[in-house]
Amino acid sequence: MHKIVLVGAGGHALSVIDSIQSKGKYEIVGITDLGYEVGEKILGQEIIGNDAILKSVFDSGVRHAFVTVGSIGNSSLRKKMYHMLKDLGFSLPALVDISSNIGSDVGLGEGVYIGKNTVVNAKSTIGDMVIINTGAIIEHGCYIDQFTHVGPGAVICGDVRIGVETHVGANAVIIQGVNIGDHSIIGAGSIVVHDMPSKVLAYGNPCKVVKNIE
Repeated sequence: MHKIVLVGAGGHALSVIDSIQSKGKYEIVGITDLGYEVGEKILGQEIIGNDAILKSVFDSGVRHAFVTVGSIGNSSLRKKMYHMLKDLGFSLPALVDISSNIGSDVGLGEGVYIGKNTVVNAKSTIGDMVIINTGAIIEHGCYIDQFTHVGPGAVICGDVRIGVETHVGANAVIIQGVNIGDHSIIGAGSIVVHDMPSKVLAYGNPCKVVKNIE
């Protein structure tokens, strides 16, 4: 069993810890977080300090780490943590919940999280640090770029392309062949029937651009 340290003790950490414990592939050595006291526990896993101790964790022989801070429309903290861990030498595995269904010839990047009861169908590619949250469906041939978050229950139909650092809200539906730009937010429950540009907030049925994001 490989040892792994988790970085961040918020709500996303609960999902990740539960997924790790369900598969038994990794042993969690602890969680780092600024907002908790050393010795506090999250789902039975101990807070061992803040990010300053991560070098000593690596030096002790732990080679795997995972960012357990989520993102809703802003992935800057996840990016910062990812690069910090890489600079320290850690490997960031893709973590896939035991209840998920991953199709043939699917590519999973570093630090990807695939949550409970998700489907990622054949020949899809999930980029580094993407979150595919509970019950989401990624159909065949999709490409989800780095640091994007697909919310619970979202349905991404076949051959969709979603850019970097984009957020797709809970229960949104993106029909087949649509392209979504970088750094955009698609609101919860939206039905996306046309391409969406980069750096926009868009929502509705049908989904429309509401404003630009600077």
